[in-house]
Amino acid sequence: MQAQKKDYIWNSIGSFLQSAISPILLIVITRLNGVGDSGLFSFAMSLSVVFWAISLWGGRTYQVSDVKKEFSSGDYIVVRFISSLIVAVFSISFCILSGYDLIKTELIMVLVSFKILESIADSMYGVLQIHNKLYIVGISLTMKSVFGFMLFTLVDILTKNIIYGALSIFIVNIAVVIFYDIPWMKHVESVGLTKKNIIQAGKIMKKTAEVFVVVFLTMFSLNIPRYFLDKYHYDQIGYFGIMAMPITLLTLFISFVLQPNVVNLSELLKKKKINEFTKIVSKIDFITFTLGILFVVSSYLIGVWALNTVFGIDINNFRIDLTIMVIGAVANAFVSIYVNLLIILRRFKGQFYTLLVTNILAVILSVYLIDRLAMLGSVLVFMIISFLQAIILLFIYKRSLKNVIMLSEDKVRYE
Repeated sequence: MQAQKKDYIWNSIGSFLQSAISPILLIVITRLNGVGDSGLFSFAMSLSVVFWAISLWGGRTYQVSDVKKEFSSGDYIVVRFISSLIVAVFSISFCILSGYDLIKTELIMVLVSFKILESIADSMYGVLQIHNKLYIVGISLTMKSVFGFMLFTLVDILTKNIIYGALSIFIVNIAVVIFYDIPWMKHVESVGLTKKNIIQAGKIMKKTAEVFVVVFLTMFSLNIPRYFLDKYHYDQIGYFGIMAMPITLLTLFISFVLQPNVVNLSELLKKKKINEFTKIVSKIDFITFTLGILFVVSSYLIGVWALNTVFGIDINNFRIDLTIMVIGAVANAFVSIYVNLLIILRRFKGQFYTLLVTNILAVILSVYLIDRLAMLGSVLVFMIISFLQAIILLFIYKRSLKNVIMLSEDKVRYE
């Protein structure tokens, strides 16, 4: 119990700081460099997160929930190296084909490199989590966030150059991976990387292709409105990034309550303890809904004032837009929950088609609404798509769980 408490505390601190660093950096950049650089940074960061979803092929949830030990830790780590190489090539090609200028391309590539390193470290975190060392993960994330923020701020004050600032974060992360993450991983498990790992990694990538597509589409759907706002109304992209802070905070909350429970939920499912499984999920849903209501109400009443005060800008004209975005963020929090639960249940087809169709719909709506309504159009698209995804994924989850219960009962009768 004491060890579990330690895991929760440090994982909460580390996850909070990891999620908070991006909006906090936006505050620093907005105040030191202005809304223009803030918009550039938020767009580049959001794009790097989409590429990060590719490098996370399979994801830690799949790795940690592999309670049958179908693949080794080394296999999962090699997967991240292969997917990261794919991302490096794809991201460069994307920037060239999009016609981005040198500054935008350089910033995107630095942040993509940072996210690639983060995805490789995440596979090491999976090893630590399996061995009940989630607190080590929290400490690692804390060091990366605190030292990265401090160095970025110092560099930006001295140079007023966000590319150099982003490079400083990348350097901090390299140091922590080499001197902390790798030694701790080797301490809990002897992970050797061999040719066999490469063969097995190929099998994992094939087996988890549906997981990859689902995670990618989840990340991608968050950035479709942002991409089209940057395309049609570039002058508002900085304000969009600032108002997207509630999404970051709710995503952070999901990591608080869900990630530490992944192993436990997987074990309960394996042991067919469905009642205990559903009780944990119900608690997560209730807390998310309650917190979501508080977020929506507070964003309408004091959200604009809070963002004006923190960022030192004027977004009074975006009060309704902010409220709509927060409502969408609450719905999106449930999307994250049910995507992860369906991965644990090993049900991929339904969520794949859901996310694929809703992403196509998001593109269509973005072209029509954002060009005409600018910021209001972007937040409307985000809210509508998030609600559609949440409702459909909830239905798929309920049906999948019912099938698991029926199979379990049939097995008992057969035995």
